[in-house]
Amino acid sequence: MDDLPTFLHDLPSMGFGFMLVIARVGTTLLTGPALGENEIPTTVRIALAVVLGALVYPLLRSSLPPPPDSVIEMVGLLTIEIIVGAWLGFITRVLVMALSIAGGIISFMVGLSSVLQIDPSLGVQVPALERMLGLAAVALLFASGLYVLPVQAVMGSYDIIPPGSAFDAGGAAQWVTRAVAESFDLALRLAAPFVVICIVWQAALAFLSRLVPNIQVQLVSAPAQILAGLALFAAATGIMFTTWSAGVLKAFSSLPGL
Repeated sequence: MDDLPTFLHDLPSMGFGFMLVIARVGTTLLTGPALGENEIPTTVRIALAVVLGALVYPLLRSSLPPPPDSVIEMVGLLTIEIIVGAWLGFITRVLVMALSIAGGIISFMVGLSSVLQIDPSLGVQVPALERMLGLAAVALLFASGLYVLPVQAVMGSYDIIPPGSAFDAGGAAQWVTRAVAESFDLALRLAAPFVVICIVWQAALAFLSRLVPNIQVQLVSAPAQILAGLALFAAATGIMFTTWSAGVLKAFSSLPGL
């Protein structure tokens, strides 16, 4: 009972500190990959954010600022924390999307870009192969344990961007640009065999159409193109997953805060 007055005195500071932690950690979780997927019910994602915030709050309590005197300052601090969390979540999500981007490229090269499937994460229809590889990326994150690195990056972000400090928008934009470039570079490397073979295939079809103008080249070649593309996709899936995992591990290892 002797500690009750002290607890009541510290309760406003603890509540505000927990709000700051939830603002950054929760936003990162909700906007990032794996645990932030739209397939997971919103209530479950919010519960995971609260649980994760409760776990990390004792470790960060000493570095959190005290409650400000004005509401405007409080809203400003919370807004900066939300922006930092959304920034970290967006970077990690863009890097993970490399596999689904490669699926979109492969679908176009194979000739299956018109076979569409709804993607709840984007809210639009995407090629079926792109959707399948997007789900595979989430499964690989959990199977390989890579989902832990973004959580560690959030913890480490408190060292480089302490709560209450100014947010460097220019530096954040450079990180976003770098993440987008790495994601597209990885996606193109994953889809490179399909791009090369498709270019050779289209050149051969153009040569054939010049030799035999009366043949409907597209009607004849479309089934063979789809069948060969799916066969190559089945043979290269394992190598694609391994390459993607290695690329994401390398990108995650250089996240801000790690």
